[in-house]
Amino acid sequence: MVVQTSTDLMEKLSRLDILSPVDPETVARWRPAPRLSSLHGKTGGFLGNRKANAEVLLASIQELMDRQFELQDSLVIDKFIYSMPAAEDVINTLADRCDFVVTAIAD
Repeated sequence: MVVQTSTDLMEKLSRLDILSPVDPETVARWRPAPRLSSLHGKTGGFLGNRKANAEVLLASIQELMDRQFELQDSLVIDKFIYSMPAAEDVINTLADRCDFVVTAIAD
């Protein structure tokens, strides 16, 4: 599913002096990965934002998913700066080693 912002919505946002949360460059560059038929036995990536509550949230989700889906392996990584996208090497590592990724932005 690719998110597209309609012209009507853009006009409404503009009248309210609100910027669209959709980055057209990102939408054009990235597409969602195909859905997995199951998470059972997969390798999960868990991407945090270096905030204490994100770490707690991700650890709980990882533990729950490991128990429920018997994950083969897990990779936990924090991005360097919480307010910026993850670095390309972090994204590439997750893409190369993981079947799925869970992110958290808890504060």
